[in-house]
Amino acid sequence: MKALKYTLLTAVSLSAFVANAETLKDIKISGTNRIENETVLNYTGLKIGQNVSEADLDAATKTLFATGLFSNVDIKMNKGSASVKVEENPIVYEVFFEGNKALEDNVLKTEVQLKPRSVYTKAKLQKDADRLLAVYRRNGRFAATVDPKIIKKDQNRVDVIFEINEGGKAFVREIVFEGNTAFSEKVLEGKMMTQEKAWYRFLSNTDTYDADRFKYDQELIRRFYLENGYLDFNIIDSMAELTADKEGFILTLKLDEGERYRIEKQELKVTLPDYKNNLDLEDFLEQDDGDFIDITKVEKTVDALTDKLLNDGYAFVNVEPDIIPNRESHTAKVTYRVSEGEKVFIRRINIKGNSRTQDTVIRREFRIKEGDAYNANLLRRSKQNVSDLDYFSTVEMNTAPVPLNPSMADVEMSVAEKSTGAFNIGVGWSSYDGMMFETGIQERNILGTGKTAGLNLMLSQKETQYTVSLSDPYFLGYPLSAGIELYHTTRDNSDSSSYSYKTIGGTIHFGWNYTERLRQVVRYTLRQDDIDDVDSDASLSIKEQKGKTIVSMIGQDLIYDKRDSRLNPTTGYYTSFSSDLAGLGGDAKFFRIDGTAIKYFSVAEDVVFSLRADGGYIWGIGGEDLRINDRYFLGDRSLRGFEYGGVGARDKATDDALGGDWYTTVSAELTFPIGLPKEMGIKGKVFSDAGLIGKPDNYDSKTMEYSNKLRAAAGTGIEWSSPMGVINFDFSYAFAKEDYDKTRVFRLNFGKGF
Repeated sequence: MKALKYTLLTAVSLSAFVANAETLKDIKISGTNRIENETVLNYTGLKIGQNVSEADLDAATKTLFATGLFSNVDIKMNKGSASVKVEENPIVYEVFFEGNKALEDNVLKTEVQLKPRSVYTKAKLQKDADRLLAVYRRNGRFAATVDPKIIKKDQNRVDVIFEINEGGKAFVREIVFEGNTAFSEKVLEGKMMTQEKAWYRFLSNTDTYDADRFKYDQELIRRFYLENGYLDFNIIDSMAELTADKEGFILTLKLDEGERYRIEKQELKVTLPDYKNNLDLEDFLEQDDGDFIDITKVEKTVDALTDKLLNDGYAFVNVEPDIIPNRESHTAKVTYRVSEGEKVFIRRINIKGNSRTQDTVIRREFRIKEGDAYNANLLRRSKQNVSDLDYFSTVEMNTAPVPLNPSMADVEMSVAEKSTGAFNIGVGWSSYDGMMFETGIQERNILGTGKTAGLNLMLSQKETQYTVSLSDPYFLGYPLSAGIELYHTTRDNSDSSSYSYKTIGGTIHFGWNYTERLRQVVRYTLRQDDIDDVDSDASLSIKEQKGKTIVSMIGQDLIYDKRDSRLNPTTGYYTSFSSDLAGLGGDAKFFRIDGTAIKYFSVAEDVVFSLRADGGYIWGIGGEDLRINDRYFLGDRSLRGFEYGGVGARDKATDDALGGDWYTTVSAELTFPIGLPKEMGIKGKVFSDAGLIGKPDNYDSKTMEYSNKLRAAAGTGIEWSSPMGVINFDFSYAFAKEDYDKTRVFRLNFGKGF
C-alpha cells in the first residue's frame, strides 16, 4: 500500500512539473549597454526549444547575478517568450584616497580590487574598505577608519572615494614576560623582532604591533630556549592587549621554562654497509658530552653528516636525531640514526609568487633539479640561496608526495617579491677625506633577470668619484658572472705627498664558483692615470713622475669564504689572494700580489674576537720604476693610529710620503655590546694594529728617510651599523713609531665590509 501511495505522489509531482514547464520559443533581452546580448544569453543557459520551468528561470537569474556585472536581473515567461531585463553595474571611472599621509596613494592602489575601468559592486567596495583597514593595522594604525563613498557620473560610471582617518600608530608600549627565571626580560626582548617603543627606533617599525611578527617572535623565544638546553620549554599563553586609546599595545608572554638538560651521551647508529666503524663520523658531532644541549648544533650535526655521506655517494641517506630526556637527572641522550632512505625522486619543481622575477633566475639557485634524487639538505641550501638573492621578502618551500607514486615528490616554492631598486644619499665626515657626500641609484634585478646596474657619485674634500656599473650573475645563461665598471676619480694628495692625480678607465670581470665557498674572478683593467698639480717644492722623485700614463692590466682574485655571515660574522674565516700584471700594452709595467686572511672567534654571545693579516708586494718589470700612485701607503684604514701615508719612506726636505714596494699588517680586535639596544647596531671595540712597509724602488738614503722597524698602535672605539653604512669612531695611541712618522689619535671613517 505504501509503495502504491509513493508511486501516485511521484506521478502527481511529475505531472505538475510538466504542467508548469513551457517550451521556449523566443528570448528578448533588454537593458544592456556595454555588454553584448549574446553574452547575457550565454550566461542564462536558456536555449530555444527547451522546456523551461520556474526552477530554470531561477537558476538563470542567480547565474547572471553571480557574474557581478548586473545590479538587477528580472526574467519572466509569457506564452513561450522569455523576457530578460538587466541593469548593468556601473564602471569605475577613478579611484581616490583622501586623508592618507602615512601611506601613499600608489601603496593603497595595489591593495584594492576596484580600479579604473573595472566593474563596481557594493560587495567589492566593502571588501576594499576592509582590506585598507587591514593594511593600516599591519602598519600599526589600529585607530584608523575607512569610509567608502561613490559619486555617480554620466554613462553609468562612478568615482570611488575612500575617506581615510589614519589615526596614530599603535606602538608597543610594554612587553611583559611571566614565569622567566633563567633569563631576564631584557635578554628575552633582545631575541624578538618586536621591540618596545623608544625614541631611537624612528628609522624602523619594530616598535609597532604586527600580529604575524608577534607569532614569529614566539618561535624565536622558543628557539632561544631550545638552543640553551631547555627541552621542556613551553609558551603557556600569549596576549596582545590594545590600550583604551587604541594607540598602544601591551604584549604578554607566559612561559614555562622547565629544566635545563645536559648531554649525557651521544651515539651514532649507522646501518650503512661502509660505516660499521662510526669513528669516521664522530668528528662531525658539533657538541661534546656534558654540554648543555643546543638544538641548533644538533641540526648542524645532521647537516654535516648528510654532506659527508652525500659526498661519499649515498644519495638517499637519512640522518634522524633522536633526543631522549631523563627528567630525573636533567640529562639527555642524543642518538643520530643514519640509514639508507627510501628512493624518492623529484618530479616537478613549481615556483609561485614571482610576478616580476623570471623563473630561471630562481631555478638556477636550486642545488637540485627535476629528476634528481630527493635530498632535504640540498633543498635547504636551495631555499637559502634563493633567500640570499634578496629579491623576496619571504621564501617558503614545501614538498608533497605524488599521489599513487610513492617514489616521486613535487617541490613547491612560494615567494613574495619586494623592491630591488634603491636610491641612496648620505653625508658624512672622515678624518682623512673630510666632509663626504655620496648618492647613487641601483637596480639589483633589472626586468626580473637578476642583472644589476648602478650609478654612483662620491664627493669629499679630497676625492671625487663617478662610477657606472653593470653585472650579470649568469652570463649567457651559464654559472659565470660578468660585469663592467667605468669610473672617473680625482684625488688630492697634496697634504701627504704634494700632488694630485686623476684616473679614468674601466674594468671588465668574469667570475665563477669552484665550490659553495671557493670563488675565482678574473679581470681586465684599462685606465689612464694623470699625476698633476705637483707643488713647486714637492720631492724631486714626485716631480719626475708628473704626467699621464696608460695602464693595461689583467688580474685575478681567488676567494675562500667560510664565515657564518657576510654582514656580521661571528665564526669562520675569510681568505683572498689577488694578483695583477700590467704591461700588455700601455706604459706601466709591473706585477703585484696581495693577500688577506681573517679569522673570527665567538667568545660569548655578541662578543667576537678577530685576527686579520694583510700583505702585498709590487715590483717593476724590466727595471721599470713604479709610479707613486701604484705603490703602497700605510696608515689610516690600513694601520690605525697613523695618518694615511704616515708610515714609510719620506722626503727629508719636503716631508712628502713616497710609499713602498711591499707591506704587511696584522690586527687583533674584540667587539662587544656596550649596553645599548641591539637594533641600534652600536658595538664597542678594542684593537691593536702592527705593520711594516718596504722602501720605494727609487730609494735614496741621502734624500729620503726610511726605517724597517715595526710600527704598532692600540686603541678603543665604537662601530655603528647605521642606515648610511658602517661608521667607525677610533681612538688610537701609536706606541711603536719613528720620530718622522705622522700619527693620528682620532679617526672617523665610513667603511664597507667584504
